[in-house]
Amino acid sequence: MAKFNVQCPKCGANIKINAPEVVAVVAPISAIPVVAAFPAKKLNAAEAKIEALRSADVNVENLFSIRSTNGAYEVGRFSEGQFSVVSDNDPIFAAIKASRTIPDRRLFRRWIMAQVFHMLSEKDCKTGNPIGFTAALRRKGYKYQWKMVVEELRVQAKLFNDDPENYAERNRWFNRSVVIQMANDYIKLVKNIVGTIRIRHCKGVPYVRLDGTDIFVDDLQTRVYASLEKLVKSIKNTRNPGALHKATVNFYQAVKNTCLFFDMEQSKAFKDAYKGAGAFFTLKNLILFHDCVFPKMDQEASIAYLNYLVNDKDFEGYKLFGVLKDFLITNHIDIEAKQREWQK
Repeated sequence: MAKFNVQCPKCGANIKINAPEVVAVVAPISAIPVVAAFPAKKLNAAEAKIEALRSADVNVENLFSIRSTNGAYEVGRFSEGQFSVVSDNDPIFAAIKASRTIPDRRLFRRWIMAQVFHMLSEKDCKTGNPIGFTAALRRKGYKYQWKMVVEELRVQAKLFNDDPENYAERNRWFNRSVVIQMANDYIKLVKNIVGTIRIRHCKGVPYVRLDGTDIFVDDLQTRVYASLEKLVKSIKNTRNPGALHKATVNFYQAVKNTCLFFDMEQSKAFKDAYKGAGAFFTLKNLILFHDCVFPKMDQEASIAYLNYLVNDKDFEGYKLFGVLKDFLITNHIDIEAKQREWQK
């Protein structure tokens, strides 16, 4: 048994250990690549296995990446003064393979699939029949679209530098173009609402009461529409995710100050983006962790095909949602059965 120096990944201290004839290689945590497909197929990279375990909330403080004399990478464990190679049959790997999932919201957004399934199976309280995804989304109310988009853009602003790949996947659906359309749709909604409000008079001057605020009809353009249009322009002028998030927050604040009713119609742009994002991350999750594939394709080809479908920036989200529905049928996915399985 030869003695080797191993660097502690937490404190940087060098530790001498007795080990077989292998070369210890400790990869910096920040440099460890995250490989999405580990739970569904075997990977040779020890670093990827360790990262997958870390994502699954397994304690990996005593695990290291090592390279044997034949060049193969293995996972090594240092415990109670002894160093050993961790085989693929070890319980720590068996547990993650059995569950087929990694609770990593940053990469796989598993909660989205659960939410999509819930909304697809949401029922009418009187008939007990499913109401459909669009109706389930409408049930969340108008305010939900702005709260959801503001939070999404906040996350994207952080991902822009830290995780460009994940940022690109999310920005495909919720981006500046979508926010601009949502904002313009809101201005149209307000104008339509004003057109239905009873006109009152104060000393012969017409005014309307908009969500509790009295506004002279002649002042609507300057007090309401112009300020909203100015905020839309600020959204158009943004040049980075952080600025877009801030401009969207400002517009949402104006929405709350101007007119905000639960039953206002959600923007078509928002609904399309919501369906697209929901379908994309649900399909990705089903392919990576639930043995689902497109007809006559394996896992790798299915992921490639999914990315091909959405490669066009003008690809509309509702079309991908249709693909998801067909995908569930061809893979014999029983949504309610899956929900019961997750509840165990």
